[in-house]
Amino acid sequence: MIPPKIQKWLQAEVFPQRVLLSGGNNAVGIALEIASSLQQTNREKIERGIHSDTLVFRDIGKSFKIDWSDTAKKDGQGEYENVRGMVRWAYQKPNEGKYRIVILENFERVSNVAPHALLKLIEEPPVNAIFLFTTRNHHQLLDTIISRMTVVRLPHEEEDFVIRDEIQEFLEGKNLIKKFQTIETLNKSSRDNTDKKIDRTVFFDFLEDTICHARFFERHHSHLDLLFETHSAITQNINPRFALERLAVKITPTSP
Repeated sequence: MIPPKIQKWLQAEVFPQRVLLSGGNNAVGIALEIASSLQQTNREKIERGIHSDTLVFRDIGKSFKIDWSDTAKKDGQGEYENVRGMVRWAYQKPNEGKYRIVILENFERVSNVAPHALLKLIEEPPVNAIFLFTTRNHHQLLDTIISRMTVVRLPHEEEDFVIRDEIQEFLEGKNLIKKFQTIETLNKSSRDNTDKKIDRTVFFDFLEDTICHARFFERHHSHLDLLFETHSAITQNINPRFALERLAVKITPTSP
């Protein structure tokens, strides 16, 4: 199912040229649905690789390389299934569709040098080209890539209609003591290691799950700016416990 935000882009015909679908259990499926909508064709044709204006690069367990090298050929990758091939293909005029669309699964698995090689293409895409990249976690990607993409965080299937109690309390509750207890639990978990040093991933996991829920449930959209601000603060080495406590105080409860 295409998320409502993306549906609005499609309906308004204002779809971004560079979209990164992050997380979720069906990111490629959503990308295929988007491509079929943009190209006004059926998904099966795109999925089978017989739509001449849509390329789908599935993750076959091998890294996405710079060129069509001997190694790439041995890995079973096609002529265009590399950075330089993608560039050549993207600049060609559409044949049967309105766009040249590239779908690349698990962008975090491309070779180490490939993101740098793709940067110029992403920064200045051809007029009729649209790039739909998926990733399990966009925080694994270069900031230079993320800053040029429109990132859409997808909910996991098990999170679609269920919100964890501590997250619900954080977003909707009025009991500040309970929120601070949740933060204390996170803080203890973050130090549960040999060095007793703060493991920021514990805080990031909680915060990213909270952002995921806030994006999915429209009634929580008003919290997103504060959530992203807090995420950015922790990224910049602000004490994560302090950042979450500040968030807990500032966030305004919403009604279900």
